[in-house]
Amino acid sequence: MSKLLKSIVSMAIAGAVSTSALAADGTINFTGDIVAASCKIAPGTGTSGSSSAIDVNLGKVSTDSLGGTAGGSIVGGKSINLNLDCGGTAAGLKSVKLQFDPSSGSGIDGGNVSLLKIVGGAEAAEGVGIGLYNSSNKLVNLGANETIDGELTPNTVEGKTTYTAKLNMRAGYVANGEAFKAGKANGTLPFTLSYE
Repeated sequence: MSKLLKSIVSMAIAGAVSTSALAADGTINFTGDIVAASCKIAPGTGTSGSSSAIDVNLGKVSTDSLGGTAGGSIVGGKSINLNLDCGGTAAGLKSVKLQFDPSSGSGIDGGNVSLLKIVGGAEAAEGVGIGLYNSSNKLVNLGANETIDGELTPNTVEGKTTYTAKLNMRAGYVANGEAFKAGKANGTLPFTLSYE
């Protein structure tokens, strides 16, 4: 019995010592609002699919044409124009942001963190990633959580106000600085919408 008592006392002392070593150094406070805005996305020019699965065909691009893209130039670029219909749910809001989550999709390219990683298993192309460009033709840095932004536009008809937005971008293949290997050049990029 005394061995059991000694063990319990030893564990209690060890537990007390460990917790003091894990004292908090600071606090992170999160703030925000939950809004009722609910926009439906319709694939526009350059895309097909549905509101939850937008398909963009970047076509077939030769490795020769990728040679000059290491600086971020786009090859095989395709316009992606998404139309948002928010109905009346966006009252009081000014803009919508398309936030990407590459980690839940293909991932970030190992050679250039601005690019989406190419997938395709053993048949995957190498030396290239997929780049997204905003409406100002600037490469969106996926590794830095940059967004594509659009203005919410109110439309009033017969006293009823609805809101729409357009999110315009381009996508294409961009060299990542590694050696080229021809192959499949597919990728997936989940996204969410946030409102301000």
